[in-house]
Amino acid sequence: MDISNEAIGSRIRQTRKERGYTRERLAELSEMSTDFIDTAETGKNSMKVQSLAKVAAALNVTTDFLIFGTSPYNDNPKINLMIASLPDKKRKQIEKLITLFAEAIMNGDDNINAEKK
Repeated sequence: MDISNEAIGSRIRQTRKERGYTRERLAELSEMSTDFIDTAETGKNSMKVQSLAKVAAALNVTTDFLIFGTSPYNDNPKINLMIASLPDKKRKQIEKLITLFAEAIMNGDDNINAEKK
């Protein structure tokens, strides 16, 4: 996973083009200067969190996508609906369980495979 300034800039540029925005339009939507957008897209400088958030909002993507190249899981609306319908306290419990489960799968892959043998 590449989180360099250049990779972030590349994701900004790619998303801007996918949206059909010019640099000037993205600058306007994000309340930044065109020079700032140019510098961000080329990865010449790092951005402050606030600037990154403004660019992400203008492009209608998450900051996670710009930084890591990942998007929220949207492939299963049934799961999203189930989680969204829960009260806040229960949603937080589900989030903890999913986090633990994902970590167990990522970190314990060898143990899981060993048990199957």
